Amino acid sequence: MENSSQNKRSLLEINASQGIASESKRQKEFDCDTTITMDIEHEKEINPPAVQVNPTSILSDTSCKVQTLTVSDQHATLLLTYDDVKKAAANNTEDTETAAAKPVIRSLLKLTLVPFHRALLGSNPAYSPSDTQKPELKLLDHNQDASEKISTFLKDHNYKLKSDSGAEYKYYKATPLSKLFKLSDIRTSVATTEKSGEEPKGDLIPCPSNNYGAFDVELISPATERQISRAMPSLGSTLIYETPEIYQEVVQPFIKTIVDGNSLGWVNNIIEVKKEKERLIVNSSQFIINIDTKWRSHPPPLSTPKKEWFGHQSVEDLYCLGIVKVKGIATLRDLRGEHISMLKNLQKEGLKAIENIYGVASDQIRIFVHYQPQFYHFHVHFTRLENEIGSTVERGHLLVDIIQNLEMDSSFYEKRTIAYKLKKLTPLHCLIDSYLNDVEENG
Repeated sequence: MENSSQNKRSLLEINASQGIASESKRQKEFDCDTTITMDIEHEKEINPPAVQVNPTSILSDTSCKVQTLTVSDQHATLLLTYDDVKKAAANNTEDTETAAAKPVIRSLLKLTLVPFHRALLGSNPAYSPSDTQKPELKLLDHNQDASEKISTFLKDHNYKLKSDSGAEYKYYKATPLSKLFKLSDIRTSVATTEKSGEEPKGDLIPCPSNNYGAFDVELISPATERQISRAMPSLGSTLIYETPEIYQEVVQPFIKTIVDGNSLGWVNNIIEVKKEKERLIVNSSQFIINIDTKWRSHPPPLSTPKKEWFGHQSVEDLYCLGIVKVKGIATLRDLRGEHISMLKNLQKEGLKAIENIYGVASDQIRIFVHYQPQFYHFHVHFTRLENEIGSTVERGHLLVDIIQNLEMDSSFYEKRTIAYKLKKLTPLHCLIDSYLNDVEENG
């Protein structure tokens, strides 16, 4: 297991493959100025690990403890904390006071799962859900016994690599190692059991196949402070009315800091087809289009022939991502009339590829852009109309409308006020709030 030279954090995101078409996304952002500083420092200084880590290597670390951040019937977010051995060794050569502060690495596990795991995965809360203040990672005492039980459950799976972005993102298929499950562990009862040639032993039931209880895993390692904050519970949202002035004074400098922090190496690897080649469906001189990782029901690209993708039962969950190759376009705000031709080609080629590869007609596809986006390199989402993930009105902008707006006014998005929902106490929200307070105080 690799540890970076910083006080690093890793993020594991696990999503079930048993027919759950969507997951609720609950996020929490750390508080104002100190969080912004930490975010910037992590974005600038983080480096991909030289030696690959994986879910098993993290969970098998003897110092690893597991705590619950959020849990519901279908979703759980877990915090994994374990010793940074290399940094600890380096500190031993320094003064005693520095060495006394034991360095750790933190990871996040996000699971979408069937309800009977809720009791187990929620058994070691890291903070009180009734707390009205910003949730702290160490608000409650750590329950070692509960941590070990959660860890044992997670380690009882084989994690097979499906895709590697070349940076901190990796994707796995997790399948159970055990062929027997305890009824007491899964908190359910079985009225009848199919005869399988052997009788259940005690409170154990046979696992019908290796795919029983299988789920998809996304590993982000190491994760930046911004990635960590996105995974935390939310304290609510607010609607921002971003004027051109607010963009120029606050938002644009914020975006520049993140882009200049070299946190988009994984995007460049995808654009240059160094990674995720198996997910690629269009590669032109202006853009690429690939299978978005949110399309979790897609047949495995590495092992399933492309001809079998046509008409596949998963097309209702269709989610593809177009990423432009042009440098300097971070968001919707950067689009000008000169980009209309590229946007039209992206729309045309994307719809054509989706119909040829998956058999889905163009009038069944929604093409849109997020503002604010998840990452600051311009990209476009292609989803099936039945798939409503990410298409909320206060965040999504249809590509056809964007093109028409630019045709009317080449500088349309430079001039207009854009409204969007923003999580409270995110770094960007804090900056905007502080700016607005200063404007109000100074008249």
